[in-house]
Amino acid sequence: MTTTFDPWALGASLYTPATRPDLLELGTDKLPGLPCVIYCTEDAIREETVPQAVANLRRVLPFLPSGPQYPLRLIRARNPEVLAQLVQLDLRGIHGFVLPKVESGNLGQYLRLLERDDLEHLLVFPTLETREALSEQRMALLRDLIFQKQWHSRIPTFRIGGNDLMHALGIRRTPGRTVYEGPLERVISMLVSVFKPYGFCLSSPVYEIYSDLVTLEREVRQDLEYGLCGKTIIHPVQLGTVLGSYAVQPGDLLEAQAILAPDAPAVFKMNGRMCEPATHRGWAQDILTRAARFGVLSEAHSTALHF
Repeated sequence: MTTTFDPWALGASLYTPATRPDLLELGTDKLPGLPCVIYCTEDAIREETVPQAVANLRRVLPFLPSGPQYPLRLIRARNPEVLAQLVQLDLRGIHGFVLPKVESGNLGQYLRLLERDDLEHLLVFPTLETREALSEQRMALLRDLIFQKQWHSRIPTFRIGGNDLMHALGIRRTPGRTVYEGPLERVISMLVSVFKPYGFCLSSPVYEIYSDLVTLEREVRQDLEYGLCGKTIIHPVQLGTVLGSYAVQPGDLLEAQAILAPDAPAVFKMNGRMCEPATHRGWAQDILTRAARFGVLSEAHSTALHF
């Protein structure tokens, strides 16, 4: 991958309808600590309000300030036709586009609209959420197409659209159960194996029962076990739980530092388990990145999580 984008910059990514009157505030300082906001022109709004959403973005985008203190700002385009309208707007304050319902047959339509020189810096976050995403063969074909067309430098992360995948299966989330405690576990495992070894990251779908923060915290810990980077949220109340769950265990940080040490032995033991820099280096670097972005848990909090 040629992009230097850190997938952990997505953190907790808040979807918000692009028709809201407070898009400017959400993209600046309304929610302190929010890593990423996604202005949505797709499922978060009705089709007849798309012109209103585009007009609202046209009004707000010129006033979005630049700077690392502000959230990452993405726009979710409803379809290629809407993307064609969005690329005519003032996008200086935007970092990229989320592309919904991406398949091998439509990704080219989206990306051709982003081939202009003044748009080449914008990143692309395809969402895997159609029936095609349930097929390992189709996902491998999509991955290979991306490399054949030299699109990979613009695609640091794929988003997993949990609700649409469940819709394809004719089911809905059960409250109190994580996404890994149902049929999507197999799908997520497959997507991880298809894309991660080739340099792509994947971000985790939303847990839409926003009043249940206990299950959300458990799900985020499972996200980490599956190697997912970033979590979609739909309500600000979920923000603290997700970011807090990304904080690093003190023991993990010490192990990561030891693994990455220039004089680390080929194999050594620490905290009751084997450490092998040749195979654990990627994990260790990820731990350091998370620690820098989200902090390190106190010893008391770390101990409490194990009971």
